[in-house]
Amino acid sequence: MEDKLLKEIKNNVGYVWINRPDKKNALDADVWFGLPEVINELDCDDEVRCIVIAGKGDSFSAGIDITMFMSDFQINEDMSSTPSDRKKLQDQIKKMQDSFTALSKTSVPVIALAHGHCIGGATALISACDIRISTVDAKFSIGETKLGLVADVGILQRMPKIVSKGDVRELAFTGRIFDGEYAEKIRFVSKTYENFEDLFKAGVELAEEIASNASSIVQGTKQVLDKGEDLTTDQALDFVQLWNTSFLLTEDLREGVTAFMEKRKPKFSNKVSEDLPNFFPWRKSKFKDN
Repeated sequence: MEDKLLKEIKNNVGYVWINRPDKKNALDADVWFGLPEVINELDCDDEVRCIVIAGKGDSFSAGIDITMFMSDFQINEDMSSTPSDRKKLQDQIKKMQDSFTALSKTSVPVIALAHGHCIGGATALISACDIRISTVDAKFSIGETKLGLVADVGILQRMPKIVSKGDVRELAFTGRIFDGEYAEKIRFVSKTYENFEDLFKAGVELAEEIASNASSIVQGTKQVLDKGEDLTTDQALDFVQLWNTSFLLTEDLREGVTAFMEKRKPKFSNKVSEDLPNFFPWRKSKFKDN
């Protein structure tokens, strides 16, 4: 598994590489279930303030490894199954869903860099990330439709929150492949680039810009945005009131305002007071001095 998933930390950014280039980074069991473990390790590292996911070789990922699909889903030639088989299948689907859900629940932002193939399960994977950018010629799809399946690992739940209802339904009903240019048009990806070199450079610059801000504030902003998707406007405003009441008076606020007045870049300490409310789901250690 370690060879199939590579990680490194540089300039407060954690990088995760899917490393099966000979298989176009197809998602086998090691990658599918190992990815959330690697992401969690980086998320729990005090040095990491942003995470980037990319693929080695000429593709981000060709989606689920078909051999994993046939074996783990116990597909027989006669398509027969017992109640026990179906319960195992349900449990396996839930486990696969949880792997991608883990990406959406990190405390730090996650950026996906898509190039080459990024289809089926890989499209679902990046839909769980905070930000997606790609090459112009990247290939995406909700390809499960073409396999006779209802997509079940999150794309039908997350993509409607990213693009318009009509766009996601058209892509889901047809299962057609769409490229990076179209993905940018419907805002599934934020920006596109001509080649992977430009894409990776842009991804690094974006991640390091995010990482240069006070980590507690970036994580708080992510939490407020995520919570806001499930709340009314009034409820979301109450939530951010509570957040800022707890976190506003920090050394980073003083430094940010001072740096603005002095027309210089701020030097955030990421220091938080000791009386944090217990209901916030972040570890204090994420905010201690670096």
